[in-house]
Amino acid sequence: MDDVTWGGIVPSVVLIIAGGALWWWSIALTVRAYRGERVPVWRNPRKAPGRAVASRAFGAATLTLGVGIAPWGQLDAPSWLVPLLAGSVAVVFLLIPYFATVIVHNRGVETP
Repeated sequence: MDDVTWGGIVPSVVLIIAGGALWWWSIALTVRAYRGERVPVWRNPRKAPGRAVASRAFGAATLTLGVGIAPWGQLDAPSWLVPLLAGSVAVVFLLIPYFATVIVHNRGVETP
């Protein structure tokens, strides 16, 4: 691999992993703040700790930057495939872990 490829792939992968880790950590902090209570799925939790909100915002921004600087243009693919791949990375790292964690947490909470 030449330097151009390594110059784009490595930083983008590092940013994607760091952003995903911060996002997942914010989910864990939010779920811990709701022990014994259901976490709202389709709206913002009102009791989310401040560091969870900051971690979520910084993690989403870092991951988005990593996806944005990825060398998608070096792919020999149709133009519609690049946004599809970039969006898929974001969904896998952001939305799926959030919904999975909240669903598992809410199933473990007794309903009144």
